[in-house]
Amino acid sequence: MPIGSTLAHPAGIQPGGSRKADPMPDVLETSLTAVPANGGGGSAESRPTVPQAAESPAFRHSRTHRLADRWAHLAFLSCSLLVVGLIGGILFFLASRGLAAFWPVAGNMGRALHLSEVFLSADWAPSSDRFGILPFIAGSLGVTGLALLIAAPAGILTGVFIAKMAPAWMRNLMRQVMDLLVGIPSVVYGIFGLTVVLPLVSHTWLADAPASGFAVSAVILAVMIVPTIVSLSTDAFESLPSSLDEGAQALGSSRWQAIWHVLIPAARPRLLTAAVLGLGRAIGEAMAVQMVIGNNPQWIALMRESTDRAPFLRALFTPAATLTTELVQELPNTAAGSTWNNVLFAMGLLLYLLTMVLILATRRLGRGKEA
Repeated sequence: MPIGSTLAHPAGIQPGGSRKADPMPDVLETSLTAVPANGGGGSAESRPTVPQAAESPAFRHSRTHRLADRWAHLAFLSCSLLVVGLIGGILFFLASRGLAAFWPVAGNMGRALHLSEVFLSADWAPSSDRFGILPFIAGSLGVTGLALLIAAPAGILTGVFIAKMAPAWMRNLMRQVMDLLVGIPSVVYGIFGLTVVLPLVSHTWLADAPASGFAVSAVILAVMIVPTIVSLSTDAFESLPSSLDEGAQALGSSRWQAIWHVLIPAARPRLLTAAVLGLGRAIGEAMAVQMVIGNNPQWIALMRESTDRAPFLRALFTPAATLTTELVQELPNTAAGSTWNNVLFAMGLLLYLLTMVLILATRRLGRGKEA
């Protein structure tokens, strides 16, 4: 193009002196008008008009989303408060009924008891106005402790095998088996213990003597809580970085040394969580234990009268009772407001608080180990 034509006709200027009209966006053409050069207010027609955003479909869509988010937040908050309210309501109900055994309350039909004659006494005879629950506390701690001693090592080692040693097909198979075992009702375990385990133990090791007691109950509870410990232990080991195992073996450690000295300590907080969750299920179990433990509240007195040379072995096969079995067996048969009924509710409150303390203490211990 010649230079003169460029100078004579700049870009956007037509030869006639008029400026070529540039295309304007539709929004600007319809919504903006000229602004006075002096910057004055001008008339209402000369002021710029802004599009009404509220009339935009996109804005209406975003406003709908904000309302939906607000309602979803309220729904989630309500569900959370409902769970907290249920936990607090259960605690309040147990406390209001259980603590009524220790001071006079309107509606009670019996006397107020002292803490020592309930928690430190081994004499349980409600018909004679004696309400010592020490045998049930000792029974619950004994059977759950034995069950945890059996289930924790077995569950953790099984978790190690599934996560670090088993081939893929076996890993998938064992996970499905563990999920199936978790879903089996506790009464099925109790029936199995009553019809299979008790006769087998009695005929094989006790010369057909009764086998009810801590040993069989602990075995049944261990079988019940092993799947929970295995599942959580497997997740704990699979969440560890592979560099821990590879680094230990690169330094010359054997497979077992890497597992024992590196992997298990690294996963210890989550393993403790797995153990306490299994313990929580064991200590609150009632039906399976009731069917195999014997339900004898005077088992401590029987142990005192025993002259066996091996009292520990004798205790393993002495019919006993726990907090849960006594609650299931006697609570429906007591009158509301009676001292007997209030003491049973106090046992339920103790079981509730014991489970909460165990879980909170283990979680704090797990956080400390992880730090």
